[in-house]
Parts: sequence; structure tokens; C-alpha cells
Amino acid sequence: MKIDGTSKLKNKESFNFLNTETKDLAMILMDKKTVVANLFDKDFELKSTLVFDSPKHDNILGYKIIGNTYQILLSNNSKKRFSIVNINFDSKRASTDDFKFDFGDEKYLGSIHYNNQLYVLSANRRNDFIIRELADKGFSTIKTIPVNSKESNEKLLTFPKAQAFASIQPNLTLIDNRVPNSIEQTASENKLYQKDNFLYLSTEDEEGRQTVLYKIDLEDLTLSESSYEYPKGKIGNFKNYNSFILDDHIFQLGSSKEELKVHIKNFDNEIINEFYIEIDKPIDFINSPIFQEGGFLSFKDKRELEDISKFLRKVSVDKIGITGYKDGELYHFTIGGFREVVGGGGMVMPSGGYVVSGGGVPSINYSYNPTYIAYTSYSTANATFFNTHFDADFNYASFEGSENVFDKIKAFKKTIKFDTAEDVFIQEGKLYLSSYDSWDKIFKIVEM
Repeated sequence: MKIDGTSKLKNKESFNFLNTETKDLAMILMDKKTVVANLFDKDFELKSTLVFDSPKHDNILGYKIIGNTYQILLSNNSKKRFSIVNINFDSKRASTDDFKFDFGDEKYLGSIHYNNQLYVLSANRRNDFIIRELADKGFSTIKTIPVNSKESNEKLLTFPKAQAFASIQPNLTLIDNRVPNSIEQTASENKLYQKDNFLYLSTEDEEGRQTVLYKIDLEDLTLSESSYEYPKGKIGNFKNYNSFILDDHIFQLGSSKEELKVHIKNFDNEIINEFYIEIDKPIDFINSPIFQEGGFLSFKDKRELEDISKFLRKVSVDKIGITGYKDGELYHFTIGGFREVVGGGGMVMPSGGYVVSGGGVPSINYSYNPTYIAYTSYSTANATFFNTHFDADFNYASFEGSENVFDKIKAFKKTIKFDTAEDVFIQEGKLYLSSYDSWDKIFKIVEM
């Protein structure tokens, strides 16, 4: 589709904002000087367009929608100065409201959306998980959740490794379990999921040998807390643990150099199924070779491992993870581990999924669009893993297919040229790739 005003843009980025009530979609193309805002209906028919100057802040944190006015929240790098860009598609006018906010001893974690409202998340060293909603020229605290941890303070915050002068950073990864995620993402010890009006905050308590799950209802702000004991080894004690949440079930993983076990439980703590790997014995629930992939931001080397003992040794030394999604009646799962890679300059590549953009273009916050972050992390993973599948009752299902929707995007991108301003988003249960063709000056939306 041809969009007016895009020829003015250089170093473009795109952002997609879905109205959950009308199913309209606002698509924003912008650089450091100009914004081109477009409103489409659910059938991607163009309804309105306006062009205006870019705001002074360039970190997009999320959006709120009131009628046909889309309020885009941006901040400076320190998260102390904020702007709300009000885009009114009826009057075709845009305005900006600036405000200051001090998080004090808290650290900004990210943002989520529900019913066209924006919720901003933060944490402090006392392990309080704090939810605020975007109000007029500021934030309003609506819920504070104490996250219990037997390990130490700062469960939701961390000091990055290999950074001598680093400041405290978020230790929470937002997961979109509707799509594939990399082991690098799901190996995080603290994860946040959203399904409709529910938030699921999971934390790994290895000292207590359990996963702790907090369930928050955004409708009435009620909170429930549950704990799920880790699987136990048959040969000895497991060294590493992790978990994954999908379709009201928890998938827990424990491993050592001699063995690995997966428990699938419902939220009532009942074990639905169990899978086990023992050193030097064939894996009886595997649907792929064991893969070992190469490093982040380097040549993507991928080779196969045939030795089960090497797989167990690698995933027990590295950070382990389990990740899955549902496609039709089949659950697609990946089990393995990854090792953090130190890039040039001594900075560890973060597992939270930060996206860095240069040339003055806006930055996509690591939790702004978890679907896009899942896609980018999937493309750059550094892991040892194998794939498997479960049926609707979580029994092992033999399945030869391996290509997922992100693989399809990767293959599709090889057929096109001159595309920039890429984004990946879900609308009405379908995954779309959007991009701008800088040669033909058209904006493309492709269902994958």
C-alpha cells in the first residue's frame, strides 16, 4: 500500500498499535525528525493518515487508546522524563504532553497492555513488583506485589556480568508464548506472561527447589500465589532448573550431567506427564537431531551432536530452558541450554531481549513488543537443544516437521529487497510481518 509522507523519512522504524475494541491498527513510521501515522481497519483498509514532527524523546514504551486518539508513551534513556504523543485520527492532529517521574529506588522493567490501557512495570531491591497505569501526565500505582525469595534480595533486579561499572538492570523477561521463543529468552529465571486479563509472573527458587507462580487478574487486581516443586533426579540431585508456562500448565525442567527430567503439571499441581533422559541411553521423546548453534552477532554455525552425554554436560553447565507454543492440536517444544556470550567491549549479550537501534531512530524497549523480541531472539540464539512435540493431552507425538512461522519469515525475507522498518505482530490470532519498501515507497503487510 502507498502511504503519503514516507519519502521524507530516513532510517525509518515502524511500530504497530492494536485497538482491542475496534480491531483497528495504528501503524507508525518514524525517524528522528518526522512521524507518519496511519490508521487501518481490521481488513487493513486505510482510514486516516497524518504527518507531524517527531517528539524529543526516542524510547517508545507503549501506548494507550481512547476512542480514535492513540497516546504513545516515550521516555529519555534514564526513564525520568516522559512524553505522551496524542495522535487524534479524527481531527488529524497530534500534540505532545511532557512530564517528569522519578522511580526512586525502583527500576523500570517494561510495559504491558490490556483493554487499550498501558501498564508500566517496575521493581525495587526489596523484591516488590509494582504495576502502574498511564494517567493524565503521569502514572498511578494500582498494585504492589511482594515477590518472596529465599535466595536473596534483588530477585527481579541484577548486576550484569563482566561489566565492572554496570548499574542494576531488570531481571525479568516478558514472554509471548503464542509464538516460538529461543532458549536464550526462556532460560531467564524470572518470566512474565500475559493471557487475556491475566498476568503470570514466574520465578525460579532453586534454594527452595520450586517454581513460584503469581497470577494477577487485571480486571479486579486480585492476586494468587502457587508453588510447584521441581522434578527430582533418579541418579542424584539436579544442578539446574527452569520452567515454562503455557495453556494453564507449567512445564518444569531439571538437569545434571547424568540425567534430565521434564514434568508437565496443571495449575492444581497434578503431574500430567513426565519425560526422562539418562546418560548413554537413547532419548525416546525426540523429534530432531540435537543441535548446537553458534554465537550471537557472529557467523551462525549449526552442527549436530550425537552423544547424549555431551548434551547433558552442556545444558547442565549452561543456563537451561524449555520453551513451547501450540499450533493446531500439536504442542511444539524445545529443550536445551545456552551460554551467555560476551561481545566486543566486554558486555554480556542480555537474555531479556534488548533491541538497540542507531542513527537517531527510536528504540524499541525490550518488553514493548514481546512478539517481535521473540522473533529477533529466535534468529540470534546461541544454544544446544532438541525439538519434540506433544499432543493435546501432553503425550509424546512423533512429528517430522521442523519449520515454524519464524523460519517462514526468514525464508520469505530472502525473496525481497530494499525492505526496512520491519515489525512482527499478532492481530486476531494471525501473525503478520510489516515492512517498508524503500525502492517502491510502499508499506507491506504480509500474513505469515
